[in-house]
Amino acid sequence: MCLALGLAGPRAHTDDITRSSFNHYLSEVPVETGEENEEIVFTADAVLFEYLDGGWKERGKGEVKVNVSSPGREKARLVMRARGNYRLILNASLYSDMKLTNMDKRGVTFACMNSATDEKKGLSTFALKFKDGSFVESFTAAVAAHKGKAASVLKTPENSPKASDD
Repeated sequence: MCLALGLAGPRAHTDDITRSSFNHYLSEVPVETGEENEEIVFTADAVLFEYLDGGWKERGKGEVKVNVSSPGREKARLVMRARGNYRLILNASLYSDMKLTNMDKRGVTFACMNSATDEKKGLSTFALKFKDGSFVESFTAAVAAHKGKAASVLKTPENSPKASDD
């Protein structure tokens, strides 16, 4: 018995429900992501990790993008959505003192303030692991080209792992 639709049995009123009326209730709705007025200057599939309590914790797999605001091109940010459900897992503005450090051959680490989570405010250390090392070079170049020109007071978190220059 389907009480939500007020039907008396499992096959009641099936003749009245047509495909067109059913599709009317499931029509596509435009989705606004906040990225409509931004230009994507880099995109690649990656795995996002966050350094917490002395170790790396996976935050999700999906598409990472470097977006630049179109009108004045003065702002740029990192945006990453989880594959499948498109949940926002990274939303961080680029800043002038942002340092990227190569990690292994297919990864890069950086510190930023991630506004996609409500867990904590302040800088955290993140790592992106790409399928191929060539994406690391492209990502680093895109971030370097679009990070802000203004001076910043952000510093690397104290619990961040020590970087090794490769």
